[in-house]
Amino acid sequence: MRWVTRLTTGAVILIIVAGVGLLIRAKVPTMKVAGTFRTYAKFRDGSRLAAGSPVVIAGVRVGLIEKLTLEGRLARVDMRLQDGLDLPVDSFATRRADTLFGDSYIEIIPAGGDEGAETARRMKSGDPIAHVIEGGSTDALLRGMAAALPKIDNALDVVHDGVVRSRAWVSGPAADQLSNSADWLSQGHIEGPMEAADHALATIDDLTSRGAEAIARTAPEVTHTIDRIDRAIVTTRDRTREIKVGLVDALRDTREGLGGIDPQIAQATELLAAIDDGHGDDWRGTLGRLVNDPATGDTLDDLALSGREAAASFNRFKSWLGMRVEFDVFSRAVRFYATAEIRARNDKFYLVELERGPLGGVPNDELSEVAGSAAYVRQQEIHDRIRFTAQFGKQLGSFSLRGGLKDSTIGFGADTLLLDGRLKLSADLYGAFQATPRLKLAGALAVFRSIYVLAGVDDALNQPGYLKIVSGNPGAPTTFDHVRYGRDYFVGTTLIFNDADIAVLLRVYGALLVGLL
Repeated sequence: MRWVTRLTTGAVILIIVAGVGLLIRAKVPTMKVAGTFRTYAKFRDGSRLAAGSPVVIAGVRVGLIEKLTLEGRLARVDMRLQDGLDLPVDSFATRRADTLFGDSYIEIIPAGGDEGAETARRMKSGDPIAHVIEGGSTDALLRGMAAALPKIDNALDVVHDGVVRSRAWVSGPAADQLSNSADWLSQGHIEGPMEAADHALATIDDLTSRGAEAIARTAPEVTHTIDRIDRAIVTTRDRTREIKVGLVDALRDTREGLGGIDPQIAQATELLAAIDDGHGDDWRGTLGRLVNDPATGDTLDDLALSGREAAASFNRFKSWLGMRVEFDVFSRAVRFYATAEIRARNDKFYLVELERGPLGGVPNDELSEVAGSAAYVRQQEIHDRIRFTAQFGKQLGSFSLRGGLKDSTIGFGADTLLLDGRLKLSADLYGAFQATPRLKLAGALAVFRSIYVLAGVDDALNQPGYLKIVSGNPGAPTTFDHVRYGRDYFVGTTLIFNDADIAVLLRVYGALLVGLL
């Protein structure tokens, strides 16, 4: 039975080989080629091309490979095609294969214009096919795969080593780092700062809300304050304009008065010349005898010497007269002061002031009990009067202390001079509407010889407010329509005259008075 089995196996193999051969035979065109049209093409790779392999155009067999020869480093493939083929000279030749491991054949691709447009030149028998398209071959593919496989194997080894090292790192240091990170996080290193940041943000949000509410509440008051400042500036500007006009008028009148006394001065000059020279009848009078009598002249000299000695004894006596105007920024009130400072010695002085302002005189304070209650009613009666200041002071270098009456109340003050006397800083503490005393701080800066500008804060220790005004049968002065007390800021100016300035003023206005009379 063994030979039957072998016979059956051989028959099956024969049938399979025959079937494969018939299949390959069916795939190759069976057209019989005859003709004498010859051409050739040169390929870099002529593997799996053999003599007798078909040559096709558009899948139709038109010839066969006649022979293969080596020409230089290229494979020359000679072909014999059927007669009557119309091939342009710029046709292409390429290598094809029906199966991966089967023999290859040559396909010619005729060149031409679109839709079969003819070219100018045609190939003749013996002309080569100049254009060749190298087709892929199984050998080249296998050689490429054989060359690439070692590289792929090396790359896989590198990847494998990397994966092994990564696995070891993940199993060792990475796991330890993750464990340490988990422990660090469990200790609250993240939650604590986040809670602190959240608390800080909540605090900032609360402060922002409070700030917005505060701005919303204070906006009307700020606007009202700005309006009052604007009105005060307008009022000050108007009053300054009025003072300027009045000063111009006064200077013009003074100039006209000085011009009017020129005739009187000329007449007095002529009269004195006549008396001195003995012209006319005036020299015979009593005045002439006194002027020309030598004894009378000696007597006058003695009197002048005695007067000079008496004046020398009062050389240290100095005085200052001044006028001051202060404008309160918030209450828009104006206060006027007349000031006199007398220095009998270099280290002692007396200060006298008269003030006319919106606070009037010192109020009469009355307390009235409310029946059936522990509360009481406080009433203050204010009269429109002038307040006065009388203080005695002591000079200590550039610093001075003074005490006595200040604005008709008991008060004390201190002054200091800076910048060679051009800047004067003052502080006064005296009675006020409230239990807390009234503190007034001021600074005066000399801008001209006798003119100072000043600014400061009045009643700095008390909160500002307005007295409730109740008018009786007689109408209250408009000054007391709104009486403000407490902290307020002021600006102003001061005009100060010393002895020399007063002497000049007396000469000018005395001459003006003589001229007018």
